[in-house]
Order: sequence, then structure tokens, then C-alpha cells
Amino acid sequence: MPILQSQFDTLLIPAIYHHFDVGRSQVPALRSRLFNVQSSVRAEERGTGMGGISPDAWDQYRKSGVKGELDMDQLYTQSYVHVEYPVRLPIEKKLILNDQYGEINRLIQRAGLSAETKMELDAVSVLNNAFSASYLGSDAKALCATDHPQSKHKSSGSYGNKGTTALSKSSVAATRLLMQRFKDDRGNLLGLMPNELWVPPELEDTALEIANSILDPASANNAVNAQRGRWQVIPWARLSDTTNWFMADGTWRSQVVNWYNREQLQVMLVEENTTHVVYEMKLHYSFGFDDWRWIYGHEVTGS
Repeated sequence: MPILQSQFDTLLIPAIYHHFDVGRSQVPALRSRLFNVQSSVRAEERGTGMGGISPDAWDQYRKSGVKGELDMDQLYTQSYVHVEYPVRLPIEKKLILNDQYGEINRLIQRAGLSAETKMELDAVSVLNNAFSASYLGSDAKALCATDHPQSKHKSSGSYGNKGTTALSKSSVAATRLLMQRFKDDRGNLLGLMPNELWVPPELEDTALEIANSILDPASANNAVNAQRGRWQVIPWARLSDTTNWFMADGTWRSQVVNWYNREQLQVMLVEENTTHVVYEMKLHYSFGFDDWRWIYGHEVTGS
């Protein structure tokens, strides 16, 4: 008696979902570490940067008897337009007819591995393209640039979060101070506390020495390493440049770096012929960042 299409659905759909997830779990994933991963029910999401509020308003009543007003400017708006990524997965009928479910499971796991790899490549592209003028944020500048406009409401003044210094204890210390001096659109200090070093594998050992050595790795005089305990070192094998590195404030990052899943994985049997059953799968998501003030990147050349 031939197997009906409904029976293929009953036999394979649960296995596809399970083994797809097994395959995804085999990929070392940092996407959820970099992004605030959320669900979306809209055609697109919008992230709007909010300007700073001067703390002086809190003192106004004490000084003048008039209550201060907390006002802020709306800054640049980042649009998150969800993209669909559908694929087809043909499965030979003879694998089912001959009870070769182990082979089917491995095929589905490879599909899951491929999907997670696709999303990881998209995720790391935020850092790999951080210095590229072809990938601009809502302020029309690359994520890491020397000339971010102070505000959409102010034509003068600019801020920078890009350097060119190789990773070392001294460059980490200097970059940390630069980030701690980041200001909002009104010129008020943000009070960032950078605590992450994002590096390629080639820089992991150097970063760990900087972050964890009790004594200064650059000194022969048993000086204390002031950077010890300040950093989480996050090596990412998918970072394409072997010398570029990034410093981040994890708290601010989690507020402005976003990944939206519009739909969970969908699996549907779409075709059946004498030799194959064909399933379609779809990923559907968007990603990006609302603001640049969470990161400082070094584009290192000539190393």
C-alpha cells in the first residue's frame, strides 16, 4: 500500500523540527550574546534614539521655585525591515521506504546547521562591516566612525568611536577612557562602563593576558595589571579581520543592538513525486542597531 502525503507529514514533520534544532545547536553561536533577540508581530520595527536629559532640571525648583522640565530630542530612527529566507529540502522517498531514518535525520541536522550558520554570518556582519561606508547606521555613518553627527538637530560638532591602534594593554586602557568620555547629544557624559572585548581568535590570547594577568604583561617590574577583572573577552571565529578589535559596554549594547524574529521556523510539505518529497523551510528576521554609543572599534592596518 503506498504511503500517502498526509502520512509523510505525520512521519517527518516532528523529526524535521527536532533534528533541525539539533543541527542548530551544533553551531557555536554568539548571536544572542551580541543582540537583544526579540519577537516581532509587525511588518517592520523602528528603533528611535532618544536624546539626553540635562540633570540641571532637577535643581531648578530648589534654586528658583519653578519646577524643571525633563525634555529630550528624538534622534535618528532605525528601520528593521524583516527579510524572508525560504529554502527547499528534497528528501528521497526510498530513504523512508527503506527505513533509513538515520540518514534522513543527518540530512535535516545539516539543514539546521546551515540555518544557524546563516544567522551567525548575518549577526557577525555588524562587526565585520563596522568600518564600511557601504553599511550605514541611522545617522548615515558606519557603526564605527570618526565623525558621527552630534545630533540630527545640531549641525555643528561630531563624535568618534573609531581608532587604528593594535590590541595591547595600553590601547585597552586608552580606549576605555575614550568610551567613558562618550557624550549624549547635549554634551552630557553618558557614564559608560565598558566591560567587553570582542576579538578574533588570533587576538584571544593577547586579550586574555590583558584581562586576567595579575601582573602587568607589558612590564618587567612586577607592576600590578590594572585591567585585571574589568573585561569579558569574547572571541568570535567569524570575525573576518585578524587584527581589528572592539570594546563594548554590555549594558548599553543590550539596549540598542536588536535582532527581531518575525516568524519562528516554518516547515511545509510542498511537493511529492515518485522519487522525492520536498519540504520548504523559512527563516524570517531583521537585525541592526539603534545607536553607535555602545562600542569603540579599532581598524588596525599594517600589523
